[in-house]
Amino acid sequence: MARSIAKAAASPLGVGDAKYRYSEEAEFTDTVPFGAFLKETLLNLGGFDESLLTNEDYDLNVRIRKAGGKIWFDPLIRCVYFSRPDLISLAKQYWRYGSWKPRMLKKAPESLRLRQLLPPVFVLSLIIFGVGQFFIPFFPTVLSLELIAYIMVLFFVAIRTAGEADDPAILAGMPLAIIVMHCCWGGGFLWNLIPTIAGKRKETG
Repeated sequence: MARSIAKAAASPLGVGDAKYRYSEEAEFTDTVPFGAFLKETLLNLGGFDESLLTNEDYDLNVRIRKAGGKIWFDPLIRCVYFSRPDLISLAKQYWRYGSWKPRMLKKAPESLRLRQLLPPVFVLSLIIFGVGQFFIPFFPTVLSLELIAYIMVLFFVAIRTAGEADDPAILAGMPLAIIVMHCCWGGGFLWNLIPTIAGKRKETG
């Protein structure tokens, strides 16, 4: 499962266009994790925002770019990262990521990226079509088509990844990991979106 989670977190389907997750090309980007910065840069910007329990690295990268700096990604710089070992741990991690994102976006709404918007839109669509199917005749068809297309894409990517890694276990684990990532990130985002805008954020870890 941990191998599947690692592959999901390194897949564009799982993380969108977060290039530091999978790109092999050195280039300027919007954010990097575990970045190395000049001390004077951090001091001038006030360091990390310690009121953010997550997304604090993305917030820092946003402030660096707003101040005229640039974020450089180099795939030759390597680090060892241990993914979560099971789906429950992964769910908690991505719920936390999603639930704290509205707080960060309240500070810098212009920093929103399409990859960050798609999971909550997907989860919201499931809720709307799931509830609406009891009242609107064609909603069950729309919901079924959406889920079929989603599952087909998941397994297509998993089959290709499992073949490249020569690891059949990824075929079952990777789709589950991506579903958890999308639904928990999107659900956490929606859960705290309105409370954050209203200044009454729900503290969920």
